[in-house]
Amino acid sequence: MFERFKPFTNVAAKGILSAALIGASVSLTSCLDEMPPLPPAAYISIYQGSPDAPALDIYANSNKVNNDPVNFSEALAYSPFYIGQRSFKISSYNAATTLLEKEFTLEEDLVYSMFLMDEVADMDAILLEDDWEDPIAGEAQIRFVHLSPDAGEVIVEITESETLLADDIAFGDNTDFDSFEGGTFDIAVKSAATGDTLVFAENIELEEKRVYTLVLRGLLETDDQDLSIDLQLITNYIHY
Repeated sequence: MFERFKPFTNVAAKGILSAALIGASVSLTSCLDEMPPLPPAAYISIYQGSPDAPALDIYANSNKVNNDPVNFSEALAYSPFYIGQRSFKISSYNAATTLLEKEFTLEEDLVYSMFLMDEVADMDAILLEDDWEDPIAGEAQIRFVHLSPDAGEVIVEITESETLLADDIAFGDNTDFDSFEGGTFDIAVKSAATGDTLVFAENIELEEKRVYTLVLRGLLETDDQDLSIDLQLITNYIHY
């Protein structure tokens, strides 16, 4: 499944590809002329948002994606995948038990994020195209993904901004990437039904020329603090 791939035409993909190759540029220079043509590919990151799932193995068709077990709130970095229809299988780590099997169609040169979601008995996965503009000086881009199974519809406020990050977003839904002035912010997630604050995060830094995903994950009703509802900020891309 992991392959060399031809240069991307998508802006985000080109940036990710460039970053991936920086560390290898010296050793590859002498053999570039000998490399075969690179096959078409898509890029995917995978986030484990199923709160009560065990450590996981992830497969694309018969190819194992991860080396180490994937635990709740962990993410696999962008990696190249064959294009076309792909069957993703989620299993308990080092076990034959299949928890989820789902097919997605991957298009050439596109960049995606896959999010595993819901409690393990009802595990599902969504695949989002990571379609952002190149971030500019002074601004950051951010989207919101709702992965808390029992939180209901939510509103997300960036307290120093007059614009809501998310309004009446249901479990499993997301916003598009939106631009905000870079800086340090407080973020409140509130119930759309009651107005009660479910999560309040202080001093969240959104640095300029970066692209982020803000994930609401975990359970509102749980005695396990490791699984309790919280916010997690993921950096998708940095425009150097």
